[in-house]
Amino acid sequence: MNSYYITGIILSRENIGEKDRLVVFLTRERGKLRAVARSSRKISSKMAGSLEPFNLVRCWIHIGKTFDIIKGVELIKTFPNLIKDIKRYLLVSRIVEFIQYVVQENDENPEIFKLLLGTMSAMNDYGNINSIYVFFWVNALALVGYKMRLDRCLCGKREVTVFSSSMGGVLCDDCADKADDVISISGHVLTLLKEYGNIKLSEAIKREIPQYLFGEVENIIINFRIYHTNIRLKSEEVNV
Repeated sequence: MNSYYITGIILSRENIGEKDRLVVFLTRERGKLRAVARSSRKISSKMAGSLEPFNLVRCWIHIGKTFDIIKGVELIKTFPNLIKDIKRYLLVSRIVEFIQYVVQENDENPEIFKLLLGTMSAMNDYGNINSIYVFFWVNALALVGYKMRLDRCLCGKREVTVFSSSMGGVLCDDCADKADDVISISGHVLTLLKEYGNIKLSEAIKREIPQYLFGEVENIIINFRIYHTNIRLKSEEVNV
């Protein structure tokens, strides 16, 4: 076959040459995919309006020598609130940047695609964006192989007081001295993280996470992600 179809979320795009764009997708069928949209920077281009970041599209793609070529685009869904609302935009930008790092090209990962699409739809349509954001991170890290240990310490004790990224999760007082990156974890945050690894997105949509708790949860997630994936996000340099 010289061509194929994909359904994908546009993660990013960049200009190449004088008229073209290189578009990066997370696709349902092929994982991350890069393809060129020729002449899409022309005002007369029929594809230009559809190939915007965060859009969900269906594309007809022709196999090329260096990059595959986008021959046609059908716009399936847009997420206008992710663009208009600054907090939504910044949070989704972090999620999308992470996806670009962690998902490999031509590595089909339908669970990550489903999680990203569900998260973007929920953050666009509902107000409890802190809750939806935390739901994404707890589940995305688990899907790529980095699930936090939250039920007990390494030694087996259930009475835990601190969190260590290097040790994979929570620790008791006796084991806390074994790690040099421990941070305190409140009972509320520990319960929250446990629950968000088990609930569905439809439940996370209904919940609220106050900003004071969100800050503690986000700090744990960021430290855990950086330690295990070595991914530092440029989009996190801008505070929400």
